Amino acid sequence: MRKLLNLAVIGIIGIILQGCYSTSISASWMADTHEGQRYDKLLVIGMSTNVAARATVEDELVYFLRLKGINAIAASSVLPPDRSIVSGPHEVAEAKLKEMGFDGIFAISLREKKESTKYVQGSAAYSPTSYYGGYYGSFYSYYPHMYTNVYQPGYYVASESIILNSSLFDVATGQLLWSAQSETTDPSDLDSFANSYARSMTSHLIKRDIIVPTMTK
Repeated sequence: MRKLLNLAVIGIIGIILQGCYSTSISASWMADTHEGQRYDKLLVIGMSTNVAARATVEDELVYFLRLKGINAIAASSVLPPDRSIVSGPHEVAEAKLKEMGFDGIFAISLREKKESTKYVQGSAAYSPTSYYGGYYGSFYSYYPHMYTNVYQPGYYVASESIILNSSLFDVATGQLLWSAQSETTDPSDLDSFANSYARSMTSHLIKRDIIVPTMTK
């Protein structure tokens, strides 16, 4: 009974792990002239018409950037919902952003949302009997022995990947300094996705010296 219980626990853990999500940086590019940059005021802006989604992602990334000493501001907290300040002629947008004190822009946009189905192979777990004499020769010994062989059949699970483009721009020149593509697999909801993306992206930016902290943590 204890052995069967252990097998059941292992099966449950396996199901839980299948629901785990993660974000990875799949590709990145940096301008030859770019070195670790300090920003007095970095604008984090989501390029999406989904107001709730972009605000959630912006806020989560700002939270983790500020934990690392980067003075980041979510666009949802300073720009109008229609983003009219940055959607007009670039000269006007540049002047307004400078007037607001921004010297860097971190832009996030959705590249692709992929859905797929994958097959999880079935597995057999074996738990040998411990009684003396073996199990051959009698059904009454054979059945208890074979009952402890547990088979979990294969099955199909749906999988979802969200791919984002993240880009760093200089406000004064409008120049693209750095860009990366990230992929988040099987997030359970928007909050989980935003958290996973923000943690991974912040870690990448700091470890690669793409953005250098300016604030005391």
